[in-house]
Amino acid sequence: MSTPPTTESQDSGNDAPPPDRASRPLRPFSKAWRLTATFAALAVLAAGQIVDTNDWFPLGSLSQYATPRDLDGTVRSVTLRADFPDAEDRHVALSEHVVGTGRAEVEGQLQRFIDDPELLGVFARSYAQLNPGRPLPEALYLKRSTQQLRDGEADGEPTVEILVEWHAG
Repeated sequence: MSTPPTTESQDSGNDAPPPDRASRPLRPFSKAWRLTATFAALAVLAAGQIVDTNDWFPLGSLSQYATPRDLDGTVRSVTLRADFPDAEDRHVALSEHVVGTGRAEVEGQLQRFIDDPELLGVFARSYAQLNPGRPLPEALYLKRSTQQLRDGEADGEPTVEILVEWHAG
C-alpha cells in the first residue's frame, strides 16, 4: 500500500492549521487602548451625572429620559424672536453658532432673563460677532409656546406669550 505524499506542514509535526486573525488574542497595546477608551467614556458619563449637564451629550446628564411624560399634558418651548431693520418677529436659533448659547441653557436660566431683560443684549452682541455682515437685531423677544397634547398628539393651536423683551439703544 502506498502512502499519500506529505506536505511541509505535516513533515514539521504541526497538524494545527495556522491561526486566523479573528481568533488571535489581542496584543497588550490593543487591550490597553480599548480599556482606556471604555474607562474614559464611563468617567465622562459619571461626571455628567454628577454635575448634571447636557453639554456632554450623549455622555452628559440623562435626566431628560428619567421620567415619563403625560400624553394629555402640555409641551412648553422657549424661542428667541427678533426684529431686524428688514423684518419683524423673525425666528433666531438659540444655538452656539448663532447667538453663542443653546436653548437648554436659556431655559435652565429663564428666571435670570425675566429678572434682568438686559441679558438679552448679550445675544444681540453675540449675534453680531457670530454673523458678520448680517443686519443687527433692533429688538429681541424670548417667547414661550405652550402646546396642549391629547393622546400624545398636538391638540389645537399653541399659545404664545412674550416672557422678556429687549430693545437696542
